[in-house]
This record gives sequence, C-alpha cells and structure tokens, in this order.
Amino acid sequence: MTTGVHTSGRAPLDKKVGVVMGAGPGIGRAAALALANAGASVVVAARNLERLETLACELTDQTGQLIIPLEADLGDLTSCKTLIAETEERFGRLDVLVNVATGGGPNTPIIDADWDGWRRAFELNVIGNLELSRLAAKIMMQHGGGSIIQIGTFGTHSRPVRQGAYTSTKEALLSASQTLAKELGPRNIRVNMVTPGYTTGPNLDSLFAGVAQRTGESVGEVSQRLAKTAALRGHVDPEDIAAAVLFFAGPGGARITGVELPVTAGQR
Repeated sequence: MTTGVHTSGRAPLDKKVGVVMGAGPGIGRAAALALANAGASVVVAARNLERLETLACELTDQTGQLIIPLEADLGDLTSCKTLIAETEERFGRLDVLVNVATGGGPNTPIIDADWDGWRRAFELNVIGNLELSRLAAKIMMQHGGGSIIQIGTFGTHSRPVRQGAYTSTKEALLSASQTLAKELGPRNIRVNMVTPGYTTGPNLDSLFAGVAQRTGESVGEVSQRLAKTAALRGHVDPEDIAAAVLFFAGPGGARITGVELPVTAGQR
C-alpha cells in the first residue's frame, strides 16, 4: 500500500495524531496502518486490550510510528470520554478520528423486532459514535481543525431484509454527521463517511457462510455470485476502505465535508 508521501518527501500527516476506534482486524487495522504510513501517531482503540497491544507492536514495527493501544467501549460514554482524554494527555492534540466500531443489532424482520436490541444498536452506532465525534471536535478546535471519518454500510442503499436495525442506525449516523459537518465547518473540522461494499475478511466470510446455509450453495459460489453484481466484478479489501479514509484525513480532502463516499466496487 502506498505511504501517501508527497513528492516533496514530507508525509501528509506528519506530526498529526489519529484515533481509530474499532481497530480490530480488517478495516480498523487497515485504517490505522494507512494513517501511520502517512506520518501520524495513532491510538488504536477497542475492547480487547491484549489484541490491541499485539496490533500496536505490529504497526510500530511496520511503520516506525508511535502506536498506542487504549481499551475503550463504544457503548460506554464514560469510556469514550476517557479514550479522548487519554489521547489528549499523551499527545496534546487530536487531528483525525476514524469511527470503525459498530454493533449489528438484531437480525430479524421488523415485524418481529426486539426493540431493546434496536435501542442498543442506536446507542452504539449513533450515540457512541457522535459522543466520540463531539469530544474529538472539542480538541480539534484548539489546534486549527481536523477530520472526523465515519464508517457506513452499503445496506443503507440496498436495504437488505432482516437488517433494519443496523441499516437504520447507519442512516441516522449519516444524517447526524452531515449536520455536524455544517456545525463544525466554521472551525475547519470536516466530517465525512466512507461506505464499504462487501469487504473481504472474517465478517464477510461469516455472512457468506450464513447465505450458503440458507441457499445450499458453497461459500465460494455465494462469493462469486455476489461479486458478479458489482460493476468491477469483485469485492473490496480493507485497504481500499483505508485509502478513502486517508484521502479524507489528508490534504486531498481539505475542502470536502458532509459527504458519503461509497467504496463498493460499483455494487448496486
């Protein structure tokens, strides 16, 4: 993957600080790696501290940047506050926030909805993400601006059955983020969303296994069938999502805010 270094030799995020919330395998890891390769110091955050410590060591070895693991829970607003406070305490600033962490919600038809499950999904995917966003923004205001990047879902466009809770939360997050972009724009803080299509990794493997069980296909057949529905005839990789994150975080996205960028291989 490209490091994103300008021809002048200076990394685009040199001396910047980023937080990746939900820095597990897949998109979170790829996003943290992209920010670090672009010159940023990065806080990787999630609930599993042991896994984060391993990730931080790996990314530090690969990039030479300072990678700090911090345990945090998106569903706990106090934990969100502690994450941002510890980031400011360690680095004195925060320039980029990438909200990858998410919760799926109940996988049932709306007619059979478990409203407690819906509430939990909204608490995680909307309230938790917005809490992190506003806490980060308050620090960014003190240092000339910054970039907040939300991760959406292609389900808000395809409207898959049985996923109403999850897609509703991401639609709400997009709407709130676009409002936040207008509110924070005068302070030079940009808020955008990257929306992945079918993204390779354990979560996609699990999804395809579930489809295969219902249809009688093999997992490979499911993957190939759905790949053919994309204009580019394939799925996207975590690194593709990370490239879009890096664009919004860096100078290339300096005049862009309040937009959703689908990275879907042309999935319709």
